[in-house]
Amino acid sequence: MRELKRYLSYIGKYKVPYWSIFIGTLVTSVMLTLIYPYMNKLMFNALEYGDKDLWKRAAALCIVLVVLNCLAPYRRYFQIRVVRRIVFDIKLGLFEKLMKLDMEYYESHHSGEALKTLNWDANSLKDSYFSHIYWVVGRLVNGVTSMLAMLVYSPLLALVSIGFCMVTVSVSVQINRQIKRMDKDIQEKTAQLTARLSDILSGFPTLKMFRGALIVLDFFQSENLAVAGEEKQRVNKLAALEMVSFFLGILASFGTIGAGAFLAARGRLDYGTVMAIVSLQMGVSAMVQGFGSALATFSSSLVKGSRVFDFLELECEESENQGFVEPQTDCAPLMVEHLAFSYHEGTNVLDDFSIVVRENEKIMIMGESGCGKSTLLKLLLRFYRQTSGTIKLYGRDIGDYPVWQLRQLITYIPQNSYLFEGSVWKNIAFGYGGAGQVSDAQIRRAAKSAYAEEFIQMLPQGYDTLLTAGGSNLSGGQRQRIAIARAFLRDAPILLMDEPSSALDAQSEKKIQQALEELARWKVVIMVTHRAGAFAAFDRVVRL
Repeated sequence: MRELKRYLSYIGKYKVPYWSIFIGTLVTSVMLTLIYPYMNKLMFNALEYGDKDLWKRAAALCIVLVVLNCLAPYRRYFQIRVVRRIVFDIKLGLFEKLMKLDMEYYESHHSGEALKTLNWDANSLKDSYFSHIYWVVGRLVNGVTSMLAMLVYSPLLALVSIGFCMVTVSVSVQINRQIKRMDKDIQEKTAQLTARLSDILSGFPTLKMFRGALIVLDFFQSENLAVAGEEKQRVNKLAALEMVSFFLGILASFGTIGAGAFLAARGRLDYGTVMAIVSLQMGVSAMVQGFGSALATFSSSLVKGSRVFDFLELECEESENQGFVEPQTDCAPLMVEHLAFSYHEGTNVLDDFSIVVRENEKIMIMGESGCGKSTLLKLLLRFYRQTSGTIKLYGRDIGDYPVWQLRQLITYIPQNSYLFEGSVWKNIAFGYGGAGQVSDAQIRRAAKSAYAEEFIQMLPQGYDTLLTAGGSNLSGGQRQRIAIARAFLRDAPILLMDEPSSALDAQSEKKIQQALEELARWKVVIMVTHRAGAFAAFDRVVRL
């Protein structure tokens, strides 16, 4: 029930047009359910008694039926428009949520899970809102309406039909519970399979180099077989459900026809009433035969939808209503007191660490691998929350700043900077943190300061040259210089660097050192490195 409430609540601001179309469709369906049997009754009684007035009333109802059926395409058109807009907004909300989640989520969840939720699960909502709700509710409403009409025409025949329906619904609910559990398992295993595929594609060059395709293929095949096995069991259950529903529906139809023929032979019903009840029995049979499979399909939609809604309800990195916090410029730019942090309970990466960094001071952080150098930078960026201790930026606790403002005060250059698919110009523009639109002159000035313009101008289309995802069509030194150009463009007062010149050739390293020394002028700098001689212009070295 909780899943259903969430499922319906995310219709959001479109609930008025959505429910208007939904209710209009149901009302039209109910009218068709009632008018068609009554028209049959009038026609057969007109034949039996030779009554012209009955013929005229039947002809009028026939025209009404034609008009109602002609309106169906218009209802579907507006329904499709509303549903597509709902799903569009949900997918937009999912993407916005992806941008607002903290680093802990991305390090504890595979990216393939998020991709599956954003694409497959979100797209499944389109069919859910468009068809599955209508299948379940529509068949239920039509079936109940048919049974109520049958009670009016003949209570005895109605009780016969209702008795068969209760048996069918009871069996359908029991089998559907098993199908719902299978759907949940299938969704989890499909997400795992997507994650495996993402890993394989990411490591494809390694697979080619070490000829590991056969090993990966066997592994992927075993994962795929597990999903296929779950799907096969689900199909078997669904087939059993449809077979039982169909058998009981046919049994109900024959029972109704037999009882109606018996009552007509005894003179207790006219032939028009019998034909009306037989027509209504079609609605009851449709509900009996299709309700089970429709309910199973809808349950599968609820499972997929729950993954989407669980994702939308994850806690964000910060609340949206945090406003600007005024820094205290008369205080030290950075003050860390008794800082402790642990990725896993009981094992501290940082323990009782303290440091004060003055204005324009340059600090070099050194230490063995795993001692917490990179972790310290991530704590300053608030990628993680410290276990204990305080971190103050310009006299304010970093938790007081909204994340967007905190990161405008800081420029971060990681060891391996990621370049996005797109032009060189756009990749540099990612560093812009000011208001308004970044200008072409600003981009060029940043690239020139980072010693990147000289190789950019040699590219086929210069700044408009398209880069692949990850920047694989550039060298490591070129990628890093674009990252430094981003830093020049941001021009934040605090600069954090994590091994910015590691794994580079001598020529690239020299260029990057020159660019970084220019960038670090008049800034607070904290750089993580393994090599004390990498940069000379540092005030002190802190060892972890």
